[in-house]
Amino acid sequence: MPVLRRLEEQSGPAAPGDAAGPALERIVPFTFAPGPAPTPDDTSALISHMESLYGPFADLDWLTGGAAVSYHDMVRHVVGELGEALADVDLAVTVDASPDCRHQSFPAALLAELLPGEPLQMGISEQGVAGPFTALRIAHQQVRSGAARRALVLVMEQSTLPPDDAAVRPTRDVAVALLLGPDGTVAVDPPTITVTRAAPATWPAAEADLVVAGAGLTGTPFGAPVVRAPGGHPCAGVWLALAEALAGGAPPAGRVLVADADPVLPYRCAVTLTVPAARPEPSARIRRSARARGLDHPPAAEPRSRRPRELAR
Repeated sequence: MPVLRRLEEQSGPAAPGDAAGPALERIVPFTFAPGPAPTPDDTSALISHMESLYGPFADLDWLTGGAAVSYHDMVRHVVGELGEALADVDLAVTVDASPDCRHQSFPAALLAELLPGEPLQMGISEQGVAGPFTALRIAHQQVRSGAARRALVLVMEQSTLPPDDAAVRPTRDVAVALLLGPDGTVAVDPPTITVTRAAPATWPAAEADLVVAGAGLTGTPFGAPVVRAPGGHPCAGVWLALAEALAGGAPPAGRVLVADADPVLPYRCAVTLTVPAARPEPSARIRRSARARGLDHPPAAEPRSRRPRELAR
């Protein structure tokens, strides 16, 4: 069962080396196929809630004809896919930048319920591109302080959304799972989030051997090679690009800057990872999880399937 603890309350002895900061164990992207058409029972509570905020909708095709992949669907699928790799996770943080297409409980509560043990649960919502960086900053602080040993950050985007001319709409239903803990090989610096109304699209000042850039940033920074995030993913895009870069072996040993700027909110965000020259063998827990999924050699990042992964409902 999930439990609530004070931030930085020690949940067990800190792992050796934790004082230097947590490391990325795995980053795994997911793409979801459309689910069954929602029923009136599925939509009535959501419509009532959203119309109380925004007034009556003239057209509900966005909901009745949408993909209807909810955050609960994503959480269940991710937990089922990652399996044993989630053992000993004692901090679970979900991130979403938009309302759910089904009126249910917060996804963090379900994630904590499905995980073994009694993980601390948190949910970050409606922070735009800053949401994942906020979640990583919390996870970094908790693991480094010894309040948590392993953290799961789950970034989710669903495409069944009401019309909004000001927002960048996700084109697909996706999620990215980031696992941080003592088995990681890619060191993670504390993320930074800057609130600025002057020039939100400018590049953060940092030294890097590779830049993974979100769609909110343009131009080329300090001559470093740049991997661009795919369009149509305002919250998860830069993390999809990072997962693909790590899985494809693109980053050389050195510093990798992950940066993005929100197109609407005044947030500019960055985090730097250090990729080692040689990565140690993955832990026994990760190897067992990989074998269960049919992978011979689990990488730090796993590529997205070219075919959408069907939801088990």
